[in-house]
Amino acid sequence: MSYGHIFKDTTGQYLFIRELGTGVSCRAQLVRHLPTGEYRVRKVLHRRVPIGEDLPRNIRYTVDADIQAIIQFNNETAIVDLLQKSGERDQLKIAALYSHSTHVDEKKKKYSRVSYWSLSNGGDLDSFLVDYQHHIPRPFILQFLSQILTTLQHMYNACHDRLGPMVHNDFHAGNILLHYPSDARSPIPEFHLIDFGLATPLSPASIADENDFLLPEPGNPPVWDIPRLLRVVDKLLVTWPEEYRVFLHSGGDPIGTAYRLLLDLDRRFQYILQEHRRYVYETKDFSQRLTLPDLRPVIEYVNNCRATLDPDGVETRDHPLCSQAYMRISDAKLAVPQTYSELETIAHTRDLPGPWHIGYLDPERNYQVLDLLAVGNKDTFHRPNEDNENSDTDSAWGDE
Repeated sequence: MSYGHIFKDTTGQYLFIRELGTGVSCRAQLVRHLPTGEYRVRKVLHRRVPIGEDLPRNIRYTVDADIQAIIQFNNETAIVDLLQKSGERDQLKIAALYSHSTHVDEKKKKYSRVSYWSLSNGGDLDSFLVDYQHHIPRPFILQFLSQILTTLQHMYNACHDRLGPMVHNDFHAGNILLHYPSDARSPIPEFHLIDFGLATPLSPASIADENDFLLPEPGNPPVWDIPRLLRVVDKLLVTWPEEYRVFLHSGGDPIGTAYRLLLDLDRRFQYILQEHRRYVYETKDFSQRLTLPDLRPVIEYVNNCRATLDPDGVETRDHPLCSQAYMRISDAKLAVPQTYSELETIAHTRDLPGPWHIGYLDPERNYQVLDLLAVGNKDTFHRPNEDNENSDTDSAWGDE
């Protein structure tokens, strides 16, 4: 018999598998959704403010890092929820949000904000480029452009009526995840855009006080995503060291053409942005909304490229990318949860933000959860409680 950590949520119970990483404000955990058997990502916020304190609204930044982290947590879930409810959801390449909630312990005045997301099994693009020691084939770059540009175009328009154009505002290779579907025939992954905590309307807008969105500072729009996207493309292209400059400027190369089309869109937008700032400075009128260039012509061009239509062609056949894809799909670490053989050990686990319960596991049946452990008059080891004083609900480190 083994013991494991169980998380409860409105969508069912989750078995803790392992840690994925820790950021400034959140801890990411790999979990298995017990009703479906799917692997998902649990994000738990380890910043806090006292219960009952009102969070400031209609701001982008605050000197209080804890409050800022909570604002960004709320902002991300609100925006992704809005995107998922909009049309053309199947074209969005983002990590899917399943649920989010706040657990409160009134006695200890502690809380835990958590959200559950779909798993992208290929890691982030930044780490991929560090580890991968081969040139990136054209179909990889073209699919990246197609999927990311389509997602950005949808984001720029999905919230338009209510908020105006919404930009991601934190675009970089670390916020792009690779995903290899188990039934995929091509070694080219999907590209999922994540981390919408800083996503912001491009211009000020009238929004109800109960909104969960960050608002831009008057006269100071957030950063448009396309220049940052081009820097990511530069990282992909630099894997072609000998022909990089010729490749980029070649009139007949589809990536070079797409690159120049995006540069042209950016130049036009920078001119519009300059004129907008001059207008705001002279008139003090912050009500005028900016308009973003239409990305659809670039998307259509990329989608019609031969290498995009045939991603498994000569250029990728027998490419090292194939073994990389197989390795990600067959990752054995997904199946084995962190388990304990002694109840005393798991009951005093530290450095694992909860709240969690303890479950009996059957290792012979893929660690199936047989039951949740009852202790004395208490239903479970539910963190925190008087049987587990050394743990906080929201601290990532287990100590005050």
